[in-house]
Amino acid sequence: MLAFLVQQSSCNKNCVETTYSFELPVKGYPANDTVSIGDSIWIEINSKTELEDKATNKTINYSGAANLGSAISFSLWDSLNNKWKDAANDFKFTLLKGVNTNNSNINLVREYLFSEEGGFYLFKLALIPQKKGLYSFLLSNSNNTYRVNDKCTKANFRIVFRNTNQHYYLSPFYIGQTNLEGGDYYFKVK
Repeated sequence: MLAFLVQQSSCNKNCVETTYSFELPVKGYPANDTVSIGDSIWIEINSKTELEDKATNKTINYSGAANLGSAISFSLWDSLNNKWKDAANDFKFTLLKGVNTNNSNINLVREYLFSEEGGFYLFKLALIPQKKGLYSFLLSNSNNTYRVNDKCTKANFRIVFRNTNQHYYLSPFYIGQTNLEGGDYYFKVK
C-alpha cells in the first residue's frame, strides 16, 4: 500500500502518462554452441540512452531509468521427461556491470538492474556452468520502466539478442524456423 501511495504522490494530478517502446540489444559470446564446465558465457548490453521509439521512430533520450533490468531464467533439458527443469543453481555468476537484485525463485531466476554510465546502459554478466547438459536461458523484457525523476513517462524495453548465434537448432522444439529473434539462448555443457 505504501508503494502505491508513493507512486501516486510522485506523479502529480496534471501528469499525462506517456509510454515508449524501445528495443535493447544484447550480445552473447563466445559463438560456440558447446562449452566445458567452468567456461564463461558472457551476456552484454552496451546501448545508448538515446533510443528509437518503435511506435513513432523518433529518437528519445531515456536516461535516468530507475528500474531497467531483466529477470534471467535458466533451464536444463530433461530428456527422460521431455521437459525443461529449473537450473539457475547449476551456474556460478560473475557480474561486472549492473546490480544483482533479490528474487523469490532462485532455482529458476537471477534478477539484475542495468547500470547507466556516460550516456549508455551497461550490463555484463558471466555465466559459468557447473554441470553437463543442454541448457537455455531467457532474458525477460523490462516493462513499465520509469525514470528516477519522472514516474509518469514509462517505457517498455524489448530485450533481444543481436549479432549473436542463439543456437536455436539445439532446442528440442526447433523445427527449422528462420529469422528467429528474442531473448533466449541455447547451449551444451560437456
